[in-house]
Amino acid sequence: MMARGAARREPVELAEPRVPDRTLERLLGVRKHRLERLEREQRDAREHWRERRGALRQAKLLWRGARLAADRHWQNARRQFFAMETDSRQFRADQGGYERMKRDTGQRLLAWRESAVAGRAAGAVFFAAHRQLREARRQQEKLDILREHIKATERRHDD
Repeated sequence: MMARGAARREPVELAEPRVPDRTLERLLGVRKHRLERLEREQRDAREHWRERRGALRQAKLLWRGARLAADRHWQNARRQFFAMETDSRQFRADQGGYERMKRDTGQRLLAWRESAVAGRAAGAVFFAAHRQLREARRQQEKLDILREHIKATERRHDD
């Protein structure tokens, strides 16, 4: 028990510790995961684009090879005919072979053009992913600067 004459002391008022605001940290975590996803998507788009460019190159080489083979075949048939090494029946057969080779060359040219369209589309996807990733990195950098500014302000306030 307390003595009668003693004055009762009031409890000392202590500032309650502030609960730190973690919303920015959570946002940065979400943004970091988004950034990782965008980086992965960009890598995948780059690989797909490279594959399409490889297929385009292969289709172009096949077309060039077919065109050169058809030209060589026709030049050889004409040379033999005019040198009187073959008769007209053989020449017409060679001419038919040349026409088939030209059709095949035309098909390869179409395949090359279709491959070019697919390659351009894959490139467009890659560059869109690249722009999106660049923008996400810029936003992440802004949030990092904001976080550092808030921490510096809190340190000055606490001192």
